[in-house]
Amino acid sequence: MKPRVMVIDDLDSARQMVKRALSRSYDVYDFASVAEALPAVDRAEFDCVITDLRMPEIDGLEGLRRFRQKLPDLPVVIVTAFATVETAVEAMKAGAFDYLTKPFEPEELELIVARAVEHTRLKRENAQLKSALDGSFSVHGIVGRSGAMREMVSVLERIAPTDVAVLIEGESGTGKDMVARAIHGMSKRAGGPYVALNMSAIPEHLAESELFGHEKGAFTGAEAARAGFFAEAENGTLFLDEIGLLPSTLQAKLLRVLQDGDYIPVGSRKPRKANVRIVCATNEDLKKNVEQGKFREDLYYRIRVVPVRLPPLRERREDIPLLVEHLTRKHALRLARPPLVPDQDAMRALLDHPWPGNVRELEHALERALLLARGEVITVADLPPELKAAVPEADHGEGDYRHARDAWEKRYFQELLEAASGSVAKAAELAGLHRSTLYEKLARIGLVQEGEPNGKKNGAKAG
Repeated sequence: MKPRVMVIDDLDSARQMVKRALSRSYDVYDFASVAEALPAVDRAEFDCVITDLRMPEIDGLEGLRRFRQKLPDLPVVIVTAFATVETAVEAMKAGAFDYLTKPFEPEELELIVARAVEHTRLKRENAQLKSALDGSFSVHGIVGRSGAMREMVSVLERIAPTDVAVLIEGESGTGKDMVARAIHGMSKRAGGPYVALNMSAIPEHLAESELFGHEKGAFTGAEAARAGFFAEAENGTLFLDEIGLLPSTLQAKLLRVLQDGDYIPVGSRKPRKANVRIVCATNEDLKKNVEQGKFREDLYYRIRVVPVRLPPLRERREDIPLLVEHLTRKHALRLARPPLVPDQDAMRALLDHPWPGNVRELEHALERALLLARGEVITVADLPPELKAAVPEADHGEGDYRHARDAWEKRYFQELLEAASGSVAKAAELAGLHRSTLYEKLARIGLVQEGEPNGKKNGAKAG
């Protein structure tokens, strides 16, 4: 189905000219007035509106305001034979997507309409993703609606209200800490503390003191008594990440906590009760560690009362669009950037990548893209090099209309600047464009510095 374009002009000849220029790629509906056109947007979904500025009764600017009241995201292009800087500023302030000065070339019209239609497509995809995200599983930060994630969430909902020990198994970067937090958040201990400890971050000689605390003088340097992580997690949840790295000397002591519910601080003889829910996680094959004598078998079965497997990202690719939407919104807020969405090629690269670093790698890739993106969407160029390399060259060939169009546009404006000896003002005159319009186009394709109308790049100059 072709995109729908609405054309409004009181001159029949002007409407027919636009229809001839666009009808090959779009379904074009023409109207002689804004009053005729407005009801049409209630009956059908349009991708772009092109309206003349000077018309009887309701002019183009008033029409623009009325369209934006109905559909704020619908791009409206203003066409005028009486262009001035004041007119352009007024149109842009009112929310015009762009404006064209009569007379214009069909190619110029096609370029603006193609960009407007692409803008609409991305807005709709973004809305669909948000809707899908709202209807997907999103439990305490866990985003996903794949079969594997639904099954895991179902298990979490059943075990969270209990106090049984849980072992979360999954590769690095899959989000095991988030699952542990979800268990805590859904449990009867949600009002208590959530304390996380990564065993790989603690020197072996300090591990016992960190877990169970110590008394004053228990060892050299213990100048005061100190509570350990078990005491800090009282009435809450203690998350022990990378449990496979727990020193063998402490495995028996952790087993005692799980069996008897008490522990002894270093340097003390008095047991203390541990009112703590223990959740462990590992990216290792603990069963193999048991077989090799590196991990106690009785402790293994004690912490694995309920195993929870967190699947790697490559096994739940259908969740990637949801994760992209969730993570871009999260980091856009933190970075004070707009929550850009990937274009078609960027999303294909995200879906095709094997993600050895799982969700953590995806998160870093999107954070980078938000920082580097210069346009209205995330493109392949904004992604890490390993994702760019995975995009087939064929995807950027002449058969892809959008890429062919972009390549033509860049080549056209490069040749235009060369003909004008690098002068943007002269190039605008040659092209029949307003200077500010040409600057915007050149900035978008990288031929001048965006936001710097007097800046220079690739030979472009102000005068």
